[in-house]
Amino acid sequence: MIDEPTIAQWLDQARSYVDERKYLHALQVYHKITSNAPGLEIAWVELAYVHFELKQYEAAEKSLLRAVSSSAEPQEILFLAGNLFLKLGQHQRALVYYKKLLGRESGLSRDLKAHLNFNTALAYYYRGNPKLSEVYFKRTKKVDPHFPKINESLGELLVRRGAHAEAIQCLKQAVKDDPYSWIGHYLLGLAYAKMYDWRKAYEEFVQAIEMDPNEPRAWHMCGETLISLQRLDEAERYLRRALELNPMLTDAVVDFGFLFLRRGDVEHARECFERALQLEPHHTKALEGTRELKLSTPIRS
Repeated sequence: MIDEPTIAQWLDQARSYVDERKYLHALQVYHKITSNAPGLEIAWVELAYVHFELKQYEAAEKSLLRAVSSSAEPQEILFLAGNLFLKLGQHQRALVYYKKLLGRESGLSRDLKAHLNFNTALAYYYRGNPKLSEVYFKRTKKVDPHFPKINESLGELLVRRGAHAEAIQCLKQAVKDDPYSWIGHYLLGLAYAKMYDWRKAYEEFVQAIEMDPNEPRAWHMCGETLISLQRLDEAERYLRRALELNPMLTDAVVDFGFLFLRRGDVEHARECFERALQLEPHHTKALEGTRELKLSTPIRS
């Protein structure tokens, strides 16, 4: 039987190999440890990480399940198993593990409970179930109102659902918690825009640009809100910058079309809408622009 000091020495050696990214060497040492000390939970967990780095995903799951069988309190290991499949994009398999824990949340720490609900929300989101995703984001917020990115995540879902007033309250908290979050300001701007509060929307998009001046979507939305405010010359500058950053940003091309249309420049408006439809043939707003263009063009007798 191998004594504890030897096992500890082997663990240190394996961890050194991991730090050096020598995963095959680490694998050999962890196999030696788990063969001699099969009840050592931490060795199985660390072995699972090595398998993951080597893209041996089924072996990683098996190692975690061995850790579960060795543990008196396997909750965190089950959570890690769910996270393994969340990272792999296998969201239903992730949910299988998360659901094992959701039924017994009372025994979980506050931190684990918050992470569990948040990751469950992500899994449902990626499976195309925004309704359940919203439920679990709200549960996360109830457990920990200041959980990282919870207000941005929930706020985005609320904007998409059309619950704009609720989204605004949520996203106000997001930018209060993290004033430097470009996505928080951007989403708050979207929520204000959906409520037709163009001035506040513009202010938030400007804040988003200040946080990340290389993000074209904020420049585009500044331009769009300025069109609604009839500040066309300013709008043009923002839209041009958006397209400099991303020439394929169809929404910005479309808004350029509406900008020209407001100025009565029918030819340039038509060029923009046609270009947008080349990029995205079924773009709803571009099709709307072409219809508006036809209505604004006088019929020649």
